[in-house]
Amino acid sequence: MAEIISINGSDVKIGQDDGKVVTVPIASIKYANPREGDKVQVYQDGDDYIVQRNGENCAVDGGKSVNKHVFVWVGNFLFGGFGVDRFMRGQTGLGVLKLLLTLFGWILFGLGTIAVWIWVMVDWITSMVKAYGSAYGSDECITFDANGNYTR
Repeated sequence: MAEIISINGSDVKIGQDDGKVVTVPIASIKYANPREGDKVQVYQDGDDYIVQRNGENCAVDGGKSVNKHVFVWVGNFLFGGFGVDRFMRGQTGLGVLKLLLTLFGWILFGLGTIAVWIWVMVDWITSMVKAYGSAYGSDECITFDANGNYTR
């Protein structure tokens, strides 16, 4: 599978499976925000190149990848109070803590309820900014490292 090795001004160097390096103009890349390390497919038509991102680009070694729309709207917005967003990120301990604070907050209806809803809102706003901001703006997925932290 080809991979973008470097981006230098208007030229992009792509390493191919056979060990060759191809230099193409940046205008040949048919997706937004190309980055070094992106897995791509390179097509040649005479002297022209077409470069498309490979669908496997979301994967991170030792981490996990989640569709950004599912993560933000289902994991955070709908079920963030139950810690689903933290479970999706691989942060099981924080997910259990959020779930317990929500359950105890319902039973006791005290300070725990206010604290957990502040936590939920902060997590939701953070995920919105990360997912739809410049970090993952054109990607369809969000990636987390092995500790559940955003990778970008």
